[in-house]
Amino acid sequence: MTFLRKWLAALLCVLLCMGAGLACAQEESGLPLAQAVLHEMIAGEYAAVVSRFDDTMAAALDEAGLADAWNSITALLGEVTGVRAMQEDAASRSVVLLLEHERGSAAFTLVMDEANRIAGMSIAPQSMTQPAPERTLAQGVRAVEVTLFEDSARALRGELLIPAQAGDDTPYVVMAHGSGPSDMDATIGANKPFRDLSYDLAALGVGSLRFDKITYAHPEYPVETIDQEYLEPVGEALRVLRQETGARRVYLLGHSEGGMITPYLVNVCGFDGGISMAGTPMELWEISYAQNLALLQLMPEAGTQAVYAQLETECAKGERLAQMTDEEAAQTTVFGMGGVYLRHMARMDQAQMVLESRKPFLFLWGEKDVQVSEAAFEAWRDRLGAGYTYIRYPALNHLFVPAAQGETIANVQTAYLTPGSVDAQVAADIAAWLKDN
Repeated sequence: MTFLRKWLAALLCVLLCMGAGLACAQEESGLPLAQAVLHEMIAGEYAAVVSRFDDTMAAALDEAGLADAWNSITALLGEVTGVRAMQEDAASRSVVLLLEHERGSAAFTLVMDEANRIAGMSIAPQSMTQPAPERTLAQGVRAVEVTLFEDSARALRGELLIPAQAGDDTPYVVMAHGSGPSDMDATIGANKPFRDLSYDLAALGVGSLRFDKITYAHPEYPVETIDQEYLEPVGEALRVLRQETGARRVYLLGHSEGGMITPYLVNVCGFDGGISMAGTPMELWEISYAQNLALLQLMPEAGTQAVYAQLETECAKGERLAQMTDEEAAQTTVFGMGGVYLRHMARMDQAQMVLESRKPFLFLWGEKDVQVSEAAFEAWRDRLGAGYTYIRYPALNHLFVPAAQGETIANVQTAYLTPGSVDAQVAADIAAWLKDN
């Protein structure tokens, strides 16, 4: 029974899929409830928390299972020492508390139903005090601090790397993050994939601009659409880069969710081409559905029926997104993500955007990626055919870091707490492709 409880707790962490931008609440706030639940968790009052569950949550997770989930986090990170930030999305009725622990940090997420009962919960480690490997810039590379949306309420910190002997024809990339809040290095656990990529590319003569994601720097700023979360900051980054360097060749490099919408950002912002890392032309909710199915396959068969039924309910909502009215989308969530946000993606055909752009695109994927499947990556090739570049890395995971032995969708958050560096071959392949395009 303990084994099953642990799998259910892990499944709940995946079900919520921290993909959509979080906004400031416009209606009755769920923060008081989230804070009350946190105090109960810290005090070990698990029965009080379970009493707040809706019927689906109560069927999936009992008091002992909740204790297992919480104790696994505190065993890894230590006791809670404070709350660093709070984020709320009124549309999806979700609240995220970013917790500071003795040895790291974690995201504690609640989704409430209309009766203010807990309809979803996740407790996911974000980082540990164990640092990522140190890196130094190659000789002659200049690092320039820049600010996006300077002198505004949504100013974003950024760093521009200018290669040694940079000239008019030097290629540059603007980096677009994956889902959820993230700093300019795309720090996750003890890994900094954007820092590694930018440093490696600079040594190979490719400049870059990376910046703090708006949901990281400004959790108070309302983000309800892809344009607010991605398009506007990326467009501003392109403007700042050209202003600072006069660059004539600038490409968009997107990772994960950023890689999924790379064609959209390339076309609307006016980049010269796109590099999609761990992206797919599939929709975000479809990826969440596939992740949950993969996790279900790892679980004992007993007890999975109710969870599978919940997945099918979410899937049915996802399939209707593109046809939803504004009112229906505003009242809908799919895997904990707001319907308005997901409908925006559902109405885009990323592969068609690639074809219509007539611009070069590079697609990269690690074969040990447990978040984006082989079928999801190969959907690019299926839709686009020849004429584009596709590169696979047999030993790399979703972060393009060598995967740990036994890395699965069930333990991926813990796996990312192990220090690693992006494989240098990735930057070498990007630089070679840019030379030819």
